[in-house]
Amino acid sequence: MQPDIPNFEPWELVAGLGLFLFGMTMLEQALRTLGTRSFRHLLRDYTKTPVRGVFIGIISTACLQSSSMVGLFVLAFVGAGILSMTNALGVIFGANLGTTFTGWIVATIGFKMSLTEYAMPLLALGTLGVVFLNPDYSRHSQARLLLGLGLLLMGLDFMKTSMGFLSDHISPSVFSEYPILLYVLGGVLFTALIQSSSATMMIVLSAIHAGVLPLTTAAAIVIGANLGTTSTVIIGGVKGSSDKRRVALSHFIFNLVVSSVALLLMYPLLNFITDRLDVTDPMYVLVLFHSLFNGLGILMFLPIVSPFAKWLQGRFADDDLIGCQYITKVSPTVSDAASEAIRQEVIRLYYKVTILNLRVLRIRPEELLLGFNGLEVYEQIKQAKSSYDDQYSEIKHTEQQVLQYANRVLREKSGEGVTAKVSQLVHASRDLVYGAKSLKNVRQNIVELRTQSDDEELIETLRHDTRNIYRHLLNLVEHTDPVLLEEKHVQLQEEINLSHDRLHQLMTRYDSSDAIGIPLSSLLNINRELLVSNQMLASAVRDLVMIKP
Repeated sequence: MQPDIPNFEPWELVAGLGLFLFGMTMLEQALRTLGTRSFRHLLRDYTKTPVRGVFIGIISTACLQSSSMVGLFVLAFVGAGILSMTNALGVIFGANLGTTFTGWIVATIGFKMSLTEYAMPLLALGTLGVVFLNPDYSRHSQARLLLGLGLLLMGLDFMKTSMGFLSDHISPSVFSEYPILLYVLGGVLFTALIQSSSATMMIVLSAIHAGVLPLTTAAAIVIGANLGTTSTVIIGGVKGSSDKRRVALSHFIFNLVVSSVALLLMYPLLNFITDRLDVTDPMYVLVLFHSLFNGLGILMFLPIVSPFAKWLQGRFADDDLIGCQYITKVSPTVSDAASEAIRQEVIRLYYKVTILNLRVLRIRPEELLLGFNGLEVYEQIKQAKSSYDDQYSEIKHTEQQVLQYANRVLREKSGEGVTAKVSQLVHASRDLVYGAKSLKNVRQNIVELRTQSDDEELIETLRHDTRNIYRHLLNLVEHTDPVLLEEKHVQLQEEINLSHDRLHQLMTRYDSSDAIGIPLSSLLNINRELLVSNQMLASAVRDLVMIKP
């Protein structure tokens, strides 16, 4: 007599879910290599307004099939200063609508054909490619893409067939015994646990197709999944910088409000779709409901995006106003955002060196920085009340952090453009530190000149020339078109050399050191180190302007 063999059909659902999630992971990993470079350029260059950000969020999420990936890239780009908070909100809003694209594909195609037939060739090509191709080549990533797609289709097919088993054992009327809020909470928890609202949607669609779930129950679960998907971005932002926490908070608030409105309007929206739009297929009703309430959320938030962004800026005070502000907010794995973070950090380092050198020469930074971005850096340094030595140590520490971070970026096998940009920025940071060190070397000599010399003309000429040179440098950094860089740089070099010659003539007009109060050697030392400092700053600024954001 044959023993009874347990019925393991429920495991088909679990296996299908596992294959779907694993396929989604492989798909995201492949897209990080193959498609995200273009996406990052799209995100950086075409999100100049919140409305454009919404469209980019929709398109990019529909193509990448992952709102979580888009959200994590937004975190990185906001941290690098590439995306403003206002425009980042537009991308976040659009990503919510873009993620509904997966449901439309599955509802339209997924249940009208045998997915296993299409999965097999994808799995065959994908697995062989992953095993035999060199991981360093793009073909390997393409094989992972095929393998991921194959696993997605096979997982979906498993879930679809397993629901046929459940439909024989579960009546849809069972679900009417429990309150709607329970299914919303279930959707939140399940989606947060598996980190994929798309997987939740696939299970729900499979259940509707099999007649297991009633439409209202499915809609409640989808509403919960819409909120549960924020968990990925929250995890990515909770331990990050203030900007990252602000983006994560905005994502959560948006989804919480949209999900709450969707729950309140669930029955009217479902009736509108079935009665007014005459949609009868419950799968199409569900995906249209999902798209509709996310679209309504965008319409609700777009008019208030600017005040919402300002409100977010008031949350989560920055921990360190003087230290590194950009490279600490961006993962080195996102090469475009990381290189821009280094550029912003080196520009900030330039302002720190400028402020420090002006302190040596007793020139008020407000005189030069008014109207320039460096004024904010000065206010932060002024608020900290740091000593000269503390400021210089912080500059050295910043350079060290930039160098370490740059090395991590270069180890990520970035493209040639990113590699060249990062190397040039590292060179600029070294020049800036040399520019600070040169004046530090003669700081005591400058104090002696200021306190022991009666030559007001020499002191005033030194300050006058420094103001002109530093003003020229500031204009180069913030207002110079790269096309005019060479011409402006030549003018700056001439100005530096003329200042050196003019100061040399003033310093050598005395017969003895007694006439001026300090040794001539000290004066010439001041002039030499001042020349080196100005040249180093000019070289660094030239490198910075040559690099386009």
